[in-house]
Amino acid sequence: MSDHSRRMFATVVRREQVDLALACHLIAAEAGPETNPVETSRALDALAADTARVLAARGSTARGHGQTNADAGSETASDGGAGTLTGLDLRVAAEALRESLGERAGFAGRESDYEDVRASLLPEVLRRRRGLPILLSVVWIEVARRIGIPAYAVGLPGHVIVAVGSPREHVLVDPYAGGVIMTVHDAAARVRAAGVAFTRAHLAPMPPADLLARVLGNIRVLAARTDVPRTRLWAVELSLLLPHHPAALRRERGELRVRLGDFLGGARDLTSFADAVTVVEPAASAAARQAAIAARARLN
Repeated sequence: MSDHSRRMFATVVRREQVDLALACHLIAAEAGPETNPVETSRALDALAADTARVLAARGSTARGHGQTNADAGSETASDGGAGTLTGLDLRVAAEALRESLGERAGFAGRESDYEDVRASLLPEVLRRRRGLPILLSVVWIEVARRIGIPAYAVGLPGHVIVAVGSPREHVLVDPYAGGVIMTVHDAAARVRAAGVAFTRAHLAPMPPADLLARVLGNIRVLAARTDVPRTRLWAVELSLLLPHHPAALRRERGELRVRLGDFLGGARDLTSFADAVTVVEPAASAAARQAAIAARARLN
């Protein structure tokens, strides 16, 4: 990724309305040869055009069977009912997304994707039709946005899903499972399986910055597990460009820089971390200062 692209990423993630597709494309640009964001946008546009056709056909079928928006709204959307939002049948919209993206395009996830960095890179997800739950959710959200369907990410512990609709009225779908519709009880079971007590707060919209931090966190964890320090380093560096980030990322970047031979840059990061946490984490601060001294000594 060029300095220009990184500046663009820093700008995009700080906008009031974050362009998730562009931000995820810029993350992917770190992993290999530069790709054109226009191509990513066109791929999403094509998927949106197909979904619009499916939605129109499903809407016509529903009207042909006498279903009205009032009929559809007789159940709570978040409990698996149809639901309506400004005239849109949310159940029909969710089913159209599932048919177009899950069935026709074949987007879904597999267990092996958790060991493949391509599953966290949007252009690769669009090409391979496979990815982690969070990247597949980005595809669902971006396609929905293009055809006027409101949708947002829901960050359950260890598994991101999508809510089609609004926080008050929605249908839950799991893009990793091809867009299958979930009930609140299904979502609650996932939360409890992670050892956490479920509350309705778990279904709140996931802020874009948190989503991007989670994407980068997945890359960092995989790179650490597979011992690919350069990949881990760029994921850390992009994480530091987000509006909010933990101070520990400075220590992580410092340690990685030292490991890769940038002793002076690593020492600066370690000292910056030590200064930031000296009051709240004195032991960690002292250890970082010692590591910074050791890094500078390697310059002699």
